[in-house]
Amino acid sequence: MTNIEMIGLFFAAFGNLDHRAMNALYSEDIIYSDPLFGMLEGEAVKDKWEMCVGEIRDFRLTVIKTEEIDHEYATCRWKATWYASRFRKQIVFEAKSFMRFSGGRIIEHSDGFSLTKWIAQAYGWKGQFFGWLNFMKRRVQREYRQRLIAFSNSRLQMQAGDQRRYRSDSFDQ
Repeated sequence: MTNIEMIGLFFAAFGNLDHRAMNALYSEDIIYSDPLFGMLEGEAVKDKWEMCVGEIRDFRLTVIKTEEIDHEYATCRWKATWYASRFRKQIVFEAKSFMRFSGGRIIEHSDGFSLTKWIAQAYGWKGQFFGWLNFMKRRVQREYRQRLIAFSNSRLQMQAGDQRRYRSDSFDQ
């Protein structure tokens, strides 16, 4: 499968808000970065997508242009529009993704976008007035990192709960 086909599969899954299909394209030791979450690795990347797609409603994704840079790297410019239930707002988002491939998997993924514009849309008047300031950006980044940690911890607790064995006395002896 070519890098362009892999990007196509990733963004088709993203367009369908299918985090499982998106994450299946990643290597186990995936490295991801973006202006909101910063640098993430491995399961944290997969948790990020699961958390994010779970909060999106009325999602529309448009792939503007994909380009293979060489045998390892490809890029994709895209635009997404969605209703963010957390903020009760419509968000219009433009980004460029950079992906590195090896062994039929995505091994590195970074998304570039304007954090200032995103904060201005998501946080309303506070974001419009303060979103360009570093203290506001750091506050929002810290908030999202904490939300991701809480989400990841809740998944770990649920997985541990799935493995529990309950013992009870048998009444049929």
